[in-house]
Amino acid sequence: MPPRLPERYRLNIRLGSDGDIEEWFAQDDTLDRPVLIRYLAPESPPSRHTSFLENVRSAAALSDIHIQKVFAAGETTASAYSVSEWDGGVTIADRLRADDALPVAEFLPNASGLCLALSRYHALGGVHGAIDTSAVRFSAAHPVKLGAFGRETRWSDPGEDTMALAEVLRAAITGTYDTSVFPSDVVDGVPPAVDDALRAGITGALDAAGLARSLQAVRHVEHADGSPMKPWRSLTLFASIVTLIAVLAAIGLAVDFDPNSPVLYPIGASPNTSTSTLPIQAITPGDESERISATASVYDPLGDDTENDDTAENAIDGSRSTSWSTETYSRPLHEVKAGVGLAFDLQGTPSTVFIVGTPGTVFSIGWSPTIPPHPAEWEHIARGTLQLAQSRIGLPLRGGGFWLLWITQLPVRPDGSYLAEISDVRFAP
Repeated sequence: MPPRLPERYRLNIRLGSDGDIEEWFAQDDTLDRPVLIRYLAPESPPSRHTSFLENVRSAAALSDIHIQKVFAAGETTASAYSVSEWDGGVTIADRLRADDALPVAEFLPNASGLCLALSRYHALGGVHGAIDTSAVRFSAAHPVKLGAFGRETRWSDPGEDTMALAEVLRAAITGTYDTSVFPSDVVDGVPPAVDDALRAGITGALDAAGLARSLQAVRHVEHADGSPMKPWRSLTLFASIVTLIAVLAAIGLAVDFDPNSPVLYPIGASPNTSTSTLPIQAITPGDESERISATASVYDPLGDDTENDDTAENAIDGSRSTSWSTETYSRPLHEVKAGVGLAFDLQGTPSTVFIVGTPGTVFSIGWSPTIPPHPAEWEHIARGTLQLAQSRIGLPLRGGGFWLLWITQLPVRPDGSYLAEISDVRFAP
């Protein structure tokens, strides 16, 4: 049941959940305007109420066209809530599910503006802590906006915010979660300077302000025929959804929408899909002749130094019927430790790594000449989220050393526990 909110707010349509946060399209009767209301699930502890409100209030302190405006926030006996602007936009994750990339002509001004807004937010001492494609909203009538404030944070470093936002921007313009694909690879007329800027942001070489400047310095880009690489063929669908919401709100009808409904998002799979067993038939097999011989070992310096060590080699044995898995956790991984992973010692120099595992697993790739005692000492190479399809990540040239698959977020299973399986990691020359 929703918490008892001030009477001025009328809940109309449940939009879905964002982790432990419920989202509703609502009406502010006092000011006669639509709003987005987010509130914590009733079982959330008081400490979660505190962190939610701190994050929301930090966003409310900044006025920027690329930051979703927060109008109000408060706490009830059983929950905490926020009231934000409603712009009718959909998230980048929604667009990727519908096979829609960000329109090319809109990319640079929105991307640089979003980075500049994030830098201003960091300057005020704020850290979002959970930026991904579902935290960034875009509609044809409004600028791209960063929202989803109040989530359970996965990091506290502003540099991680920037790396995550750069990856969102890469996915938004390319239309794919494949971290090896960059704008100039798939969009006509986009110069390599855009790729260079995003790579620098993804690897942590630039802060948010530096990434904004790098994107601002790139000349205007446009597809040869004035259109984005992928046709914006779902615009009518999104417009219809927004119109439906407005009509239902006008008559005060409360409807419970399923955010995973194929009617709303008919194309593609959600990046947050949770499952304990990967459907192998959905994955395109790789060329085993290109597999570099390797050994694998568990890397768990922030835990007890053990995590199903005896099955680590299953991740590189070339068979997707066997796998290495993390331990089963009763709560999100970041509440226990910053991550866990596998370290690889290769007998060759890779240019690409292919990964197959449980969809929704958030990971990063690192490299080091030796195996360091702390995860922060690895060189950060890339980050991403595993999908139903095989993930392919291009690697920079490194001689010798060790490679790390570092898992920072585990998918939730139907029973409420958290676990990830890695059935294949293939390094190729």
